Amino acid sequence: MNKFALVGKDISHSKSPEMYRKLISSSVKYDLLDYKESSEIPAAHKLLAEYDGINITSPYKKHFLGEIELTKNAKTIGAVNCLKKSGEKIIGENTDYFAIVDILKDLQKENSALDIVILGDGVMSKVVETALKSLSLDAQLLSRKITKDFDKINLNSYFSPKNTNPLVINTCTREYVFNGELPKNSIFWDFNYNFPQHSQRLFHKVQKYFDGLDMLERQAFYAVVFWSTSLEGLIS
Repeated sequence: MNKFALVGKDISHSKSPEMYRKLISSSVKYDLLDYKESSEIPAAHKLLAEYDGINITSPYKKHFLGEIELTKNAKTIGAVNCLKKSGEKIIGENTDYFAIVDILKDLQKENSALDIVILGDGVMSKVVETALKSLSLDAQLLSRKITKDFDKINLNSYFSPKNTNPLVINTCTREYVFNGELPKNSIFWDFNYNFPQHSQRLFHKVQKYFDGLDMLERQAFYAVVFWSTSLEGLIS
């Protein structure tokens, strides 16, 4: 394996090239394929005629669904972030799910009781909900569509006053900036990274702030595993 690419929109900030060179080899070629419109994106089979594997980021994680077969995991979620060719088939997987499950397990170990709020109702929110369900964890979902004053929301009223650890999971894209209030003992997990609009403002307002870089690194590891291994038993 030596040639990969990321399909997305406005992805010049992406750390994926350096991440995969670290995971696989410094000689790996990794391209950023930035498309302003979905109509510009080549068919999956054309991309995989040129690349050994494809990553996909927002807003195109559902774009290829009509062209590919899905692993059982990806079918449950209804979105993919990785493509590979297997014989005559093109297979899609969602390794974001595995990374999110890993991080949630770490948070469970560090915190006795998590009281969880998810910000956003897009694709990544669905991945989080699926991961939470697998761990028998519940969450409240808040979004611009269903929540009043979402841009300046006061999250204090959404958390239980009992002895729990508030966890806010921000799945919104960089177009959304959280300007609300939240408990001082809360954990804010931001799926964005290199995003000073959140990191600089929230770092001193909460018990813990961490961004999406760890998740990106973990899903990249699982992507390499996906590209490298047999799919027997994964496809339904």
